[in-house]
Amino acid sequence: MQKARVSILDGYLDEPSCLGVPPYIAPHVRYTYGALKDAGLTEDDINYLTIDQFRDNRKELIDKLQLSEIVIIIAGTTVPGKYLGGQPITLQEIEELGEELDKPKTFLNGPIVNCGLGINYIDVISEEIPGLTIYQHLTDKDLSKELDIAQIVDRWAGLGVEVTQQHPNYPYLVCEIETFRGCPRENHCSFCSEGFKEVTYQRSIDGIINEVEGLAELGNQYFRLGCQTDLLLYQSKEEEGELIPNPAAIEKLYSGIREVAPDLKVLHMDNVNPATIADFSKEAAQILETIAQYNTPGDVAAFGLESTDPKVLEANNIGTTVEKTLQAIKMMNEHSGYREDGVPKLLPGVNLLHGLQGESKETMELNFKFLKEVLESDLLVRRINIRQVNPLKDYEAAHGYSKHDFKKYKKKVNDEINKPMLQQVFPVGTLLKEVIIEESKGKISFGRQLGTYPILVGIPGQHEVGEIIDVKIIDHGYRSITGLPWPFNINEAGLAELESLPGIGKKRAMRIFMKKGIKDLDHLNEILDYGYDVERLEDLILFK
Repeated sequence: MQKARVSILDGYLDEPSCLGVPPYIAPHVRYTYGALKDAGLTEDDINYLTIDQFRDNRKELIDKLQLSEIVIIIAGTTVPGKYLGGQPITLQEIEELGEELDKPKTFLNGPIVNCGLGINYIDVISEEIPGLTIYQHLTDKDLSKELDIAQIVDRWAGLGVEVTQQHPNYPYLVCEIETFRGCPRENHCSFCSEGFKEVTYQRSIDGIINEVEGLAELGNQYFRLGCQTDLLLYQSKEEEGELIPNPAAIEKLYSGIREVAPDLKVLHMDNVNPATIADFSKEAAQILETIAQYNTPGDVAAFGLESTDPKVLEANNIGTTVEKTLQAIKMMNEHSGYREDGVPKLLPGVNLLHGLQGESKETMELNFKFLKEVLESDLLVRRINIRQVNPLKDYEAAHGYSKHDFKKYKKKVNDEINKPMLQQVFPVGTLLKEVIIEESKGKISFGRQLGTYPILVGIPGQHEVGEIIDVKIIDHGYRSITGLPWPFNINEAGLAELESLPGIGKKRAMRIFMKKGIKDLDHLNEILDYGYDVERLEDLILFK
């Protein structure tokens, strides 16, 4: 870490409309970096590091942060989450840093500034638009008096692209792209932090395309249009008090991204209100087909259903219904659920939130009944996310059931819904490309693809963290799947890998391992004394 005038400490963020936990980098980081460049600072004047880098080398890095004139901390997790790629900064860590950094001026930025928290030892709590406060501090100039906020954001987004090269995950980094800020609903869900935002805007199509072009020129190949509450309402048109989806704008955006980043490997999205699909089915169908035309396989649109209990929906002002959500699931399966290279192009995810006002034990029964109906209707859902509410400001969580009941409910969903759903979404033999190993434990390694809500893949055998491999799916768990490296040469496989083959087990695996030089399925059949259906392995193994 070089001596710099300004240091950006990325504490990561996760809010309903945006994700910035590795392998993602939030737009807030790029906007802040762009604001510093716009204020006249050079690349040598600015240092960027993540909270995990800081934790790993705290003693040395705290001394170097002390040499900066300004330290900007970007933070804010307003939704519950479990992360493998990094751990967001805590309020305690923020305050400890603020207290210890007695020489530089400290600024706090990100979604945390909207949460109404009393934060000690920080010199400046920034305005909610990333970069605006620090720009004014450095230039004595309020840029918002000259330009619209959306124009400022487009400008800083383009200037801030080079910070991605300083991220420890680069180039295997998902660039979270913002299309608009804030929830367009007049009355917000009572538990959601989107309603805290006072400044809202819609970014321009050209501004987003220019940002992606700049990122791509630096070698970034992974993009997610994930920073908005409902992608279908990007550049929507208001008619008689209603926001009407704008298929032409979505087509121009997606085609433009593909034109300036022809070598991209991931183009995914996040966040759709299922009610928008149901209420504007004609426009929504066009948009879903457009997204599936230009995106990459494995895309997921999270549906914020949150509950199937009418009492809970009403008590919390949730902006959809059970009927509309089911219709949206059907439409997404029909218009964008087809497969490319064996993987669905775009499927819905269903978020179910517990601890909401109005809940009872019956809520869990209604949720399960809805999920069962989806499964039995042969509809695909990529992800079912059951979690507990993170109470913010004055919201009080309400649990109308015991911990035992909740645990039993989640197990029932796993047993009867999640596993059979995964078997349909990722059938045995499905090829997943570029799985990045994140962890290795004993005889099994774990990895994911880069993208939106990537499935966790368990891979038998030891692999180096960071290794990138293709895998073929051989088995399914509740929220993860098992895959073997592809191509899989049975004559070079380890015992752990052989044991994981469907129906093989330890004894057969040892016979295969000891034999080697297996020529084909007939030879394998002979080795196993004709007691195993070798045809099961035809698409999973090679005999090189």
